Amino acid sequence: MTSIDVLIVGAGPTGLTLAIDLARRGVGFRIVERAPAASTASRAKTIQPRALEVLDDLGVIDRVLEFGAVHVPTRHYDRDRVISEAVEAAVGKPDPGVPYAPVWLSQPLIEQILRERLTELGGEVEWGAAVTVLAQSADTVEATLSTARGTRRVRARYVIGCDGGRSVVREQVDITLDGTSYGDHRWWLGDVRITGLDRHCQHVWMSPERGILSLFPLPSTEVWQFQASVPADDPHPVAPTLDLFRRLFAEHAGLPEVSIDDAGWLSLYRINVCLADRYRAGRVFLAGDAAHIHSPAGGQGMNTGIQDAYNLGWKLATVLGGADETLLDTYQLERRPIARAVLDDSTSRMHALMRSTHAGEGASAIRGLTDDFTTGLTIAYPDSPLTSPSSGDAQVRAGDRAPDAVVLDASTGREVRVFDLLRGAHWTLLSFDHATPLRRNGSQSPLATAPKTIRITTDITATGPGTMIDPGGRAHHNYDITGDATMLIRPDGYIAARTAA
Repeated sequence: MTSIDVLIVGAGPTGLTLAIDLARRGVGFRIVERAPAASTASRAKTIQPRALEVLDDLGVIDRVLEFGAVHVPTRHYDRDRVISEAVEAAVGKPDPGVPYAPVWLSQPLIEQILRERLTELGGEVEWGAAVTVLAQSADTVEATLSTARGTRRVRARYVIGCDGGRSVVREQVDITLDGTSYGDHRWWLGDVRITGLDRHCQHVWMSPERGILSLFPLPSTEVWQFQASVPADDPHPVAPTLDLFRRLFAEHAGLPEVSIDDAGWLSLYRINVCLADRYRAGRVFLAGDAAHIHSPAGGQGMNTGIQDAYNLGWKLATVLGGADETLLDTYQLERRPIARAVLDDSTSRMHALMRSTHAGEGASAIRGLTDDFTTGLTIAYPDSPLTSPSSGDAQVRAGDRAPDAVVLDASTGREVRVFDLLRGAHWTLLSFDHATPLRRNGSQSPLATAPKTIRITTDITATGPGTMIDPGGRAHHNYDITGDATMLIRPDGYIAARTAA
């Protein structure tokens, strides 16, 4: 029997994010996946701005931006007539503190990029290894794995179930998944090849009689994602096939010069909205779809899972490094309410879309699928035990996401992003001043290791290691600094404390 600190079950975006975060922190782990090989099904395809910031910190943002697409327009039709074309993805308010707009990229390519990063850090996915049994003791979890070479056992200090909506990990520890199935919201999905349509935009047909048909060109591939709503009065929809897709397209579009071929992944998707009653059972945790299942409206499911992993990774590493285990309780305290809010929001958006389509107003409903909430940038932890309550009326408070900005390194004169200063496994202490350096009081840090300390000053003559000059005051503006102040930033980019200098 082999022993390891963390066993990650499931190698989708959530599990891979967690594996990368643990690898860069030097935590011993194994990541296993019951599938024999990587999936080619497009599935999720939207990476929201906050998840992109996570991917930036993990070192893969350049590859994501290289292969993905931003501002994909949506072209609306009435049969063969184009009604409108517009960019309808939410990009958030123009703000130098928000470096990324939503990116469109299919899940297989996202996973490939994450696997390549994991390999760079010395990790790898163990394919064809299915967890069948979990047995906990006071100090460890013993997992039985079924593989092509027989049964193996692994002893881990913690097990993280990132194994999706049908999570075996969740079942093994008797965590309940509560929710609702919306039988009147069903979709035929598939990956197809199409000739005769522009690939620079999504093509959408919506009508009260025929429902919704969407054809989305997946960036950096020759594949399109086919989505068609199943009529609400169809009690037993047929399984999707290439012939069905061709018939649906002919009924909606009437464009004989367009051909649909080579159907790959096919799915009859029923919308279920579910949330686990708890995220932890002893030494076993859930993340991603194993903990919450969303309506696809607003593109939230994969993004929420990525942020679950990002929240949990640094806490696992800290506890394995000797911190009190109660730190791990903050994972559920912080992330489960976020999942609840996302579930409620995405369900509401889906209902609104279907109602508007039946009323002949589907185009406006699509524009309502995304907004500032779906970007993930508004997620905050003001009530967390890890947040020191802020005083005053500053707009950027403890518990909020730390924004970005561009400053100048006093030593080199080069431009540096605040996110570059935050990147890594450390805590960061940002000291803001208007020309007077922070004076330390000599007390020890309550953290396991001292935070990386950065001075951000408007004094253009300032020097010294760790000093950043903010000549235009942009960083001060983004953090709403009006006097001298300090910000303690968590490893996952959230403000733990804001105090006077």
